[in-house]
Amino acid sequence: MSLFPTFFQLSVALIGVTATSLCALAYLRRVRLERPPIGVFNGRDIMILVVILATLPLVYLALPRWAVTGLLMITFTGALSIGYRPLLAPARLWLVVGTLIGLNLYLGQNALGTVLGWQLFWAEGDIIMLMTAVAVSNLYVQGGMRLRHVAWFALVLAGYDVLFTAVYPLTNALVEDFLGFPLDPSMGMRIGTYNAALGLGDLLIYSLFLIASYKAYGWRGGRVAMAVILVFGVVAPAVAPLVINFVDARADIVVPAQTWFGPPAFLAYQWMRRRYGRERTMREFLDSQQGARQSGDGRADGQELPQGVLVGQ
Repeated sequence: MSLFPTFFQLSVALIGVTATSLCALAYLRRVRLERPPIGVFNGRDIMILVVILATLPLVYLALPRWAVTGLLMITFTGALSIGYRPLLAPARLWLVVGTLIGLNLYLGQNALGTVLGWQLFWAEGDIIMLMTAVAVSNLYVQGGMRLRHVAWFALVLAGYDVLFTAVYPLTNALVEDFLGFPLDPSMGMRIGTYNAALGLGDLLIYSLFLIASYKAYGWRGGRVAMAVILVFGVVAPAVAPLVINFVDARADIVVPAQTWFGPPAFLAYQWMRRRYGRERTMREFLDSQQGARQSGDGRADGQELPQGVLVGQ
């Protein structure tokens, strides 16, 4: 196959994943979300997320297009309004959210007759996807999701991704149905006749893994997580079509990215747990940041607590 689609996909993935993950990390370090009254995050919550993930594609494919658009509008509006409420006054918040959603609907209906139109549509949608992944990943992690939960979630998604891409091509059908669709839940770009994209779910799991690792173990955990994301979340899925045939019936290339990322992410979590010990709670993370700011000793925000220091659950 031609090398251009591979390099194009690699470039889009590298920019999109890096920007989204680092923005999620910056948000975690600087912005506090109000924790929802949902109790302690546990394995049951992971199973609920998996069930939702498995059923949503079927719902999207079964519903008429107008209904899917309405559902996506509600979903993105809710995520953006919750995530950016701490940063913007209500009037500005709803102006920003309304402009982003409305402009995407307009471009999806009126701008796809040219390559430039496609590029504007992708670029505007990419902003929505980045902001949504940043907000939702922080809502989960600041709400109690731990690195352990993220690692198991990634491992389950690895099996889900290969099952519904290579065995039962549900993901392929969803990608085909959403291409050029307003509020397409993916980040991408177009050059000539080539579209390259990665799903919002992929962006979300990468952001979750990075900020949960940082919350758990500070910069040392964040560096390990970012390396795993770049190698197994960006490079491996992008170059995989060079050695494995992922071309579907419509000549699209749909790679099960989580199948490449999930197992290494789980192994990285196991390695960090054995090397660095117990992961910090959200309260310990916040206290460590506050202590670093107050001490004035030059420590970076989020530096890990000394082993054995407990400050509550």
